[in-house]
Amino acid sequence: MILLLIADGRSTHNQRWAEYFAESGHEVHLITYDPMNRILPGVTEHVLSSRWNNLYLAFIPRHLQIKKIIRVIQPDIIHAQFIAKFGFHLPGLHFRPTVVSAWGDDILILPQKSVLIRYFTKKVLSSSNLIYSVSKDIRKHIIEDYHIPESTVRYLPFGIDTDLFVPDCEHDTRDKNRIDVFSNRGFFPVYDNATLVKGFGLACQKDPRLYLTIKGEGPDEPSIRSLVSCLGLNDRITFRKKTEYCDVPQDYRDTDIFLTTSISDGTPVSILEAMASGLPCIATSVGGIPEWVTNNSTGLLIKPGSPDEVASALLKLARDPELRKQMGIAARQVVVNTGQWKILMAQAEKDYQELIKTYRQDSP
Repeated sequence: MILLLIADGRSTHNQRWAEYFAESGHEVHLITYDPMNRILPGVTEHVLSSRWNNLYLAFIPRHLQIKKIIRVIQPDIIHAQFIAKFGFHLPGLHFRPTVVSAWGDDILILPQKSVLIRYFTKKVLSSSNLIYSVSKDIRKHIIEDYHIPESTVRYLPFGIDTDLFVPDCEHDTRDKNRIDVFSNRGFFPVYDNATLVKGFGLACQKDPRLYLTIKGEGPDEPSIRSLVSCLGLNDRITFRKKTEYCDVPQDYRDTDIFLTTSISDGTPVSILEAMASGLPCIATSVGGIPEWVTNNSTGLLIKPGSPDEVASALLKLARDPELRKQMGIAARQVVVNTGQWKILMAQAEKDYQELIKTYRQDSP
């Protein structure tokens, strides 16, 4: 099989996806706007250069480059990850079969901001042979909001390597006078780090054992750093830059509680990683998160934009180590049962092969 992916090469998820199919013996090509800055054995990277910095002005030149690459490599199937930008190329390629993955913002947020984006989103969804949604909530929106047949839209969450993300066997020996809270969603408006910091600050006033690490990058980082300073939390909150994926499992092993305060979400990979690592999660009850985090069972669900609820949830878990342990055990079991990377990717491979077979049979 010759697979052509059109996706953001900087994304760890896209790199893992390409790597899986390359390791499975398939010929894999990745078309990306920005380089991966790493080499994946068996994956041929095509970086779409453009003299235009504007995304809209660069679209047509990039689209023409994609059509040229297709003529050269003759793929069996094309899969665009994320509808906006990358998926927008699919209708104009006049190629079959095509697959597109909806991740969250591309269905829940971006189409509501622009009539043009909504129009192209509808066009991509209507023309694709298969649509993957990373959450059941997104699948529901695609079917109901865009009138797409149910048979075309399949739920396929981001999977987790449960052999890589495992609980810390020596966790019980950690310092009992320190409770580490961790968030690695990055500094973007959708993650509402202001609520996270304010809520943590309220909790700190009542439990001095709490410490927070915020990891990632994004445009809101300067304002969040300023907020931390204003609240006098510099000695309680540590900022860390994004690191290599191989370093991520250790982040969770150094943590007691995972926290996210997003205002919109699909299926956050970070939550699944944390759950697989045996951590209780505090998360907002939005998008696909409640499909994984069950309140008072595998974690605590809070309403978005509420520092008070963040503080209350943190204090509840901080004061009850046995509850944290029980929730962590239950959380890992959920991911082991329904979120294993290799099982989900094997399903994607099967879907690809069935689509290719169907297309070849239907071809004149």
